[in-house]
Amino acid sequence: MNIEALLTALHTLCASPHPGGTRLAAGMLVRLGALCLSLFTAIGRLVHESNDPRLVLAHAQLVENMAQQVHYQQLGSALDAELTGAANLSLETFDAVRAQGCDFDTEAEFTTSRPCYPSAADLLAAWLSITYFEAQRRIEDAHLLIGRRNVQGTICAPRFEHLAQLYAQGNADRRLIASTARSLAKLEKPDTTFEGMPSELAARAPDGKTLEEHAAQALEQLGPVEARKRISTQIKLYKQLHQDAPAPPLGLFVGPVIRGVHTFALHTLATHAEFLRSLAAQAGSKRGRGGAKARQEDAAPAEQAGQAAPPDPAQDAADPPTPPWLRPESPMPDWASEPESGQGGAEDEHDEQDEPADTEPDEDTTDADPEQDEPDPGQEPSAPLRRLNALMDILCTATSGGKKKTIVPKILVYLWLKDLKNLATAHGITAHGVDIPPGELRQLLAAARVIPLVLGGNSQPIDVGRSRRFHRGTIKMAVMARDRGCIVPECTTPPDLVEIDHYKKPWSEGGTTSVDSGAAMCSNEHHGRHAGHLKVVDVDGLPHVVLPPHVDPEQKPRRNTYWGALQLDDEPEQPGEP
Repeated sequence: MNIEALLTALHTLCASPHPGGTRLAAGMLVRLGALCLSLFTAIGRLVHESNDPRLVLAHAQLVENMAQQVHYQQLGSALDAELTGAANLSLETFDAVRAQGCDFDTEAEFTTSRPCYPSAADLLAAWLSITYFEAQRRIEDAHLLIGRRNVQGTICAPRFEHLAQLYAQGNADRRLIASTARSLAKLEKPDTTFEGMPSELAARAPDGKTLEEHAAQALEQLGPVEARKRISTQIKLYKQLHQDAPAPPLGLFVGPVIRGVHTFALHTLATHAEFLRSLAAQAGSKRGRGGAKARQEDAAPAEQAGQAAPPDPAQDAADPPTPPWLRPESPMPDWASEPESGQGGAEDEHDEQDEPADTEPDEDTTDADPEQDEPDPGQEPSAPLRRLNALMDILCTATSGGKKKTIVPKILVYLWLKDLKNLATAHGITAHGVDIPPGELRQLLAAARVIPLVLGGNSQPIDVGRSRRFHRGTIKMAVMARDRGCIVPECTTPPDLVEIDHYKKPWSEGGTTSVDSGAAMCSNEHHGRHAGHLKVVDVDGLPHVVLPPHVDPEQKPRRNTYWGALQLDDEPEQPGEP
């Protein structure tokens, strides 16, 4: 038999079981499956020896397709083992199947006494040499995505019908679909279909649709990274609105010392969280002077250097005294709390202008005298909360003077024009994707060094200030208010590390620097666009990316949604909005 005849025979065998019923005996199916495995293994060995990168890529795609199909068959086989009662087979039957000496032409023999395995999961764990938990997970995943067993012991519809349809079609990563189904199942009440009581899905988004329907839509339309983040955000929002679990306490908690490394746990609200995210992003940047300074190793202490470091009078004047929160038994100092109006020097006068008008001075922040009576324990902040206030006071206070470049965290808050008319329920979104609830947003907008960027029609920024020659300052803020991050789909580069590209017309060719002409891109994708690896096109005033044909055969203009980039005529949903 030549190669063409062999391929024709294999193609016929693959199609023969379907039209007109099963035409191959059970024993032949087992043998054919073993031959397919041997053939697949031999093909892989030949590919490894070829040294042809084109063949390697083609084989890698085949392996991935096989892996997706194997995942489907794993769940299907687990469900079939449950539906057919395989755990109740006789001991002799198990031995015959394992020894490949089973006569499939006869009826299966079930035990009439106590079965060898109490459940299908126990059987699969022993039969496949996997853990019980893995076997049970496959059965539960099959209930969510393939089918369930009803009270009559027959198969019925799966619990998540939209995800099940996507899973059967294979239009998305089946492993990601199964992981999403498990996450959504934790939000639902226990499935009572087997007890004869149908159960409906209860987890719904603010628009009334089920979270399962939203998840299926995200998995079908977005890439895996963007889809995972959108689904995770929707699940977190649902938990926040519907679960009664109390929020963890605020504060800075001292953890154990592990091999000389001191650990801390920080619990904070959205506003302070954005300060920390901004600090981390700036410290991680290789381009900013603050990030470069943060990457340098501090000067060696006097004990290690063998000589005393020269004092820095300017630094001594700017630095606060030793933080008392390192000694929990001491009261909280002035610098670790909100300053009283009218006290302090030039820095206090600057901070006083930054305070909201409705903020009253904290009477507990005066100089503490150890001889005075201790404050009421019921009104005094907890020790972790005092530590948090001290830390945030350091992080949120910009220092100036001297040659040392310090990192000053900043907050950009994106909100829509209609939100200014109703701040009672308005939410804000920071540059790092942190949702600011209404209460914190009102306080945040009244503070200094917090820049509100207001968005109007068709996702375009409205007045954000004067423009400059390069995409810096307010122009870059405006571009980031629209794009939020790199616009290339699936890119997760933090917004602080994004560059602005003259995507319409290069500057060297007479292009202009404006909000309309700029597109946010990370350095890697920016160079990739100039190298011709991808295209950036204008669609109704918004930059869209056209990926290479081998990545996106549809050649559809797309925008990254990982950081919440605004789409055409899109207005983001407000958390908790009915």
